[in-house]
Amino acid sequence: MNPLLPYCKAMSDDVNQVLEQTAPMKHPLIELIRYSLHEQQEALEKLIPVLTADSEQIHHEDHKNHKPSSQSEQHSDSAAVSLDQIRSYLSILYQNNEVAEPTMRAWVRAVHWMPSFETEHTDQVHSRYEHMREQLDEIAVHLREMYGQAAIKYVVPTFYLEVSL
Repeated sequence: MNPLLPYCKAMSDDVNQVLEQTAPMKHPLIELIRYSLHEQQEALEKLIPVLTADSEQIHHEDHKNHKPSSQSEQHSDSAAVSLDQIRSYLSILYQNNEVAEPTMRAWVRAVHWMPSFETEHTDQVHSRYEHMREQLDEIAVHLREMYGQAAIKYVVPTFYLEVSL
């Protein structure tokens, strides 16, 4: 299986749940966040099938070569989807998250300053958003392992990667 697939699926679930939870909300900041989430949702809807097809190709090649299933996770990089195939989708995920994070913090502050029906949902929405960030952090680690730091430096902002000196 492509190592990015479970993280992208989890992120897609989180995006869909946040969009569903925030649908009745009309706060201007949540509207900006929702716009960003819609773009991420579209990117994930295109990215997940590419990763799924890659996973199926890996499984088919492993089965054809009669490799044990334990080795299927340790496939060669040549079997992995090329970075060029997924670069634009990943860029959308990271750039939109980078833009929306401060907006999310501002929305949480604003809703707590002026309580409304949205106040009771802020913890849930913010928690989902933090989970999305964790998924992006994990994807960044796998991207670095799969393609190398030099190849992903214009796709993944450096603050998603642990810096080692």
